[in-house]
Amino acid sequence: MIRRAVFLADGSSDVPLGDHLETMCAERGVEVRVATPDLRRLPKHPGHGVADRLNAVLQLDEAGFDLVFVHRDAEKQDPQVRVDEVRRAVREVRADLPAVPVVPVRMTEAWLLLDESAIRRVAGKPDGRMPIGLPQMARVEKLPDPKSTLRQVLEAASGLEGRKMKLFKSRFGEHRRLLLERLDIHGPVQDLCAWRALEASLDEALASFS
Repeated sequence: MIRRAVFLADGSSDVPLGDHLETMCAERGVEVRVATPDLRRLPKHPGHGVADRLNAVLQLDEAGFDLVFVHRDAEKQDPQVRVDEVRRAVREVRADLPAVPVVPVRMTEAWLLLDESAIRRVAGKPDGRMPIGLPQMARVEKLPDPKSTLRQVLEAASGLEGRKMKLFKSRFGEHRRLLLERLDIHGPVQDLCAWRALEASLDEALASFS
């Protein structure tokens, strides 16, 4: 049986996470089709709250979904606060809908700082050897601003200067999305606390289908 899921992404550049979540479900023996709606196309934006966005999606699709993934960066909050916020909001809308919070510590960019090879490829210098200041894995979930760090390492990896660097900087959203598409879900990210919490939540949600 194919299950249907909706992925409420934090932003448009986070959409590739939906494909990774679909793969993770398949690897656990559950076939799930993950839809990532672009709520910006609605005549009236539902707002940024989880409950409001989920309500808008369910109104658009009368058949509904079997599962919901909700992506929320922890930012300055304790990750558990965000997890509880997500679960509470989903219960308000549909108590019987299994919810999987996707909550990186601080920001999703922390997950993108683990693969030096991918960063160099996206920066256009796959064979580059210049130091790029990549933080140690043990520190990525403690960085105060992973997005800023990711910008810095991409710029360092590019080796560009002047007008070319200015253009490169303007493409950060594109570079970030490429890195997310290429995220190795079987790689170092599995050693991060937030990723382990995601996998545990996913296992719990999928167990409700058996």
